[in-house]
Amino acid sequence: MASGTIRDRISATVARYDAVAAEYQEARRQHRPLDAIRKFAALAGRGTIVLDPACGPALDVRLLRDAGLTVVAGDRSHESMRMGKLLFPKGALARWDFRRLPFADDAFDGVWAPAALQHLPRGQIRAGLAELRRVQRRGPMFLTFREGTGDLEAVEDPPAGTVYATPVLGEELYALLVAAGYDEVEIEARPDPLGRTSVTWVYGWGRLPGDGG
Repeated sequence: MASGTIRDRISATVARYDAVAAEYQEARRQHRPLDAIRKFAALAGRGTIVLDPACGPALDVRLLRDAGLTVVAGDRSHESMRMGKLLFPKGALARWDFRRLPFADDAFDGVWAPAALQHLPRGQIRAGLAELRRVQRRGPMFLTFREGTGDLEAVEDPPAGTVYATPVLGEELYALLVAAGYDEVEIEARPDPLGRTSVTWVYGWGRLPGDGG
């Protein structure tokens, strides 16, 4: 895929989330993966510092905090971050591109990244995961993608409308996590939380032992 097309599709996706940040927050807050949040918190350990690198309008920040974690969160969408800061004015939230995170190596004890890497073209997913891995010292990694094949293709994400995402197959996600150095890798297919029978999600879990070495 041409670099200009990649930039255009990523920019269009961010613009859609900017346009509906408040509506997205309201529409999606009742459709969060609560069982995954509980599992993630148990694996990370109460009181640990974890990263939510593509948090949107802070959809999971309170849930992660309520589960006993200290959360550092951010997103590329300006309006999503504005909404997040209205909810958490004293929280550690910032606007960034998670492909170049403003943190030192080994800063976090877990990375919560549902539906984050899917907004990269297929050729950038491995590097995007490597950047998340760089800032993780130990603990769990949680990723989700739409299930399928393709490369930054148009998909519907209500209420944002048409955005661009790269779907993956379960075996691809397994290979990505193993190659990035994660142990205890688990892959699970899940139904769409909005009830769309044409959409299946792939959940991916990995874990860094000890200090991440």
